[in-house]
Amino acid sequence: MSTPEDSEPKVIAVVGGLVDESSACIALYGTDLDPSDITARLGCQPTSSHRRGERRSPRSKPYHTGAWLLEARGTAPTGPDALIRRLFMRLPLDAELWRSLSDKNELQVRIAVHMSGWNQGFNLSPEVVGLIHQIGAQVVFDIYAYDEQEE
Repeated sequence: MSTPEDSEPKVIAVVGGLVDESSACIALYGTDLDPSDITARLGCQPTSSHRRGERRSPRSKPYHTGAWLLEARGTAPTGPDALIRRLFMRLPLDAELWRSLSDKNELQVRIAVHMSGWNQGFNLSPEVVGLIHQIGAQVVFDIYAYDEQEE
């Protein structure tokens, strides 16, 4: 004889949907990068920054290059598209300014995604792709997939 519990379907796997956690970062890297100069030109404090030769801690190796990083993090239902929009709202969209910054430095939009399970993803809207194109940045992806049993 079946019971009500027997008639309820068991979830074996969850497939698809937005990645569990993500971050987006607008990053400038350069040998002679001066974080205070970048901050003044962009009118925005970075999430983190350093000069070439500085150390993260007294025991760590010196950085090989300078960096200016503006980062946002989120969990589903907030994905990379919303995070990138949030970053761009804090920055000027002057193409000439970004061109002058990228002439001397490497300019990237970095997207990191963390997911458990499989077949999760995200979309970038035409507007966000246009913003990235407008500043002339490379897009770099870091993808971290975890076995559901690792949680």
